[in-house]
Amino acid sequence: MDHSNCSINKLSFVHIPKTAGLSLHAELQKHFGKEKTIRFGDSEGRNLFLSIDPEQLKKYDYITGHINIEELSKKGIHYPTISVLRAPVSRLFSLQNYLTDSNHEDHQGFSFNDIEQLLQYMFSRKAFNMQCWHLGGRPSFELAVESIRKNNIFVVPLEYYQDLLETLSDLLGTPLRNLHRNVTQYKTSVDVDDLKHDLLDPIIGEDKKLFSYVKESYESLKQAFIQSLAQ
Repeated sequence: MDHSNCSINKLSFVHIPKTAGLSLHAELQKHFGKEKTIRFGDSEGRNLFLSIDPEQLKKYDYITGHINIEELSKKGIHYPTISVLRAPVSRLFSLQNYLTDSNHEDHQGFSFNDIEQLLQYMFSRKAFNMQCWHLGGRPSFELAVESIRKNNIFVVPLEYYQDLLETLSDLLGTPLRNLHRNVTQYKTSVDVDDLKHDLLDPIIGEDKKLFSYVKESYESLKQAFIQSLAQ
């Protein structure tokens, strides 16, 4: 597709934890500039987002953080939007290791010796299908897909991260590098594709459907996003 009449002047990045978000954010912040960038990355940042005046928020050209698309819309933010998904079981293992090793004050006292402990914790906190929640405002596959289509969100499986960088580089007119920041390497004797647990379906069942849908629909979702920039 010819991108000559497509460009990005403002951008929102719905950052789902443990999906290479900090690497992408570092490159996007360099492009937009720190003074035009705002990120809501922890509990303090989230509280700031919830309290910030919408007109103040609109002063920023690039907005990112652990917030969902519905929350952005309620603030009057309707920028072109991107997000990255990760295979749900792999993301669980990465999250387990990250939370156990993290020194961040939000994670003090967290220690998950195995994936079952993390699943029990997430179940107790009703942290269900968080990738769907970020993209649809609810832990629902159907609502996430509806939101992606309605908002022309460029949702990228982590395996296609390099293509995301190349597409954004073209649309922004700035080369984005493939950095590796805050990468959590998980080690497990369990084959992540064969993991069986009673809590998997309530916690990531909808996310698994979403991830499969996005992988199958990747090219059409990308083209819909690009076309929306020309309107």
